[in-house]
Amino acid sequence: MLKIHFTDADLAKVTIAEDADPMWELLMSSYRIRRPEGEPFFGRWRRGSRSAVPESGRLVMSAVPPYGYCPDFLTPAAHATIGDGVSAVLETPPAALATDVAELAAQGTRVAPWLRRLADGETRELHRLGTALHDYYRRCLAPDWATVRRAVARDHDRLRSNLDRGGPQLLLSTVHPDITWSPPVLRVRFPIEQELHLDGRGLRLIPTFFAHGMPTTYKDPGRPPALVYSISHPRFDSDAEPGASLAALLGQTRARVLVTVATTRCNTSELAELTGVSLATASQHASVLRASGLITSARSGKSQIHEITPLGLGVIRAS
Repeated sequence: MLKIHFTDADLAKVTIAEDADPMWELLMSSYRIRRPEGEPFFGRWRRGSRSAVPESGRLVMSAVPPYGYCPDFLTPAAHATIGDGVSAVLETPPAALATDVAELAAQGTRVAPWLRRLADGETRELHRLGTALHDYYRRCLAPDWATVRRAVARDHDRLRSNLDRGGPQLLLSTVHPDITWSPPVLRVRFPIEQELHLDGRGLRLIPTFFAHGMPTTYKDPGRPPALVYSISHPRFDSDAEPGASLAALLGQTRARVLVTVATTRCNTSELAELTGVSLATASQHASVLRASGLITSARSGKSQIHEITPLGLGVIRAS
């Protein structure tokens, strides 16, 4: 179990990441490629990404064991773009690199030769890693980044609403099923015993698309406190084309529109782009699905935001 100890000052400094964090998504996606968990959610993406990982991107895999400790320096705190995140990795102090690699070895993991050279101060290896991170992101994450961001934004809005309605007490009580708020301690299901004393620094909550299972945090308690957790995904393959029975019931295009709305809260323009149809066609299909009770649409500024209903989910799962 992970126990995170709060003071009153920490409660006032709980923040929620407003956007998907590219470095944490990159790390978690590397687990999804190599681990079997989450097949209903990530299966289609996993099968495509295994063959898409560039040769340079395999350097990333060699730094991240499929289970257990991952070097903290690979997920620098709070960067909105892959460029900023990789720059932060390249600016890691040599002492921190050496400490993280030593921790990796202490966990019984075989440390790749290039990582040992990195720990010994060979900056060339750090720049090789920077190139590998960029290449991996470009091939494996960038094609789906818009979907990742929308899904993370939904969870941010959920937590933000809870914070606005009930303050940090309600927020911390509703983050994730594996997290329990027992003031002044946040108890997190975790593979090892670990304690984190915030000491007035606050806590950053990071909803993550590619995470699956237990939340995680840094090994080093001196890093900016963060708790990374998995968002909820629909209970079917979010990348799949509609099945034959659903397509027979609704028509191929309308079925694709329904599955897309189930996967991604989106406006009509985004719906048209995601399904490859015209704006008028997307609007027409959304109207029919809304009239049938399979989706809802709510005005947000000049756009209508479409969301799946329980009936719509039921139709998809039954087809």
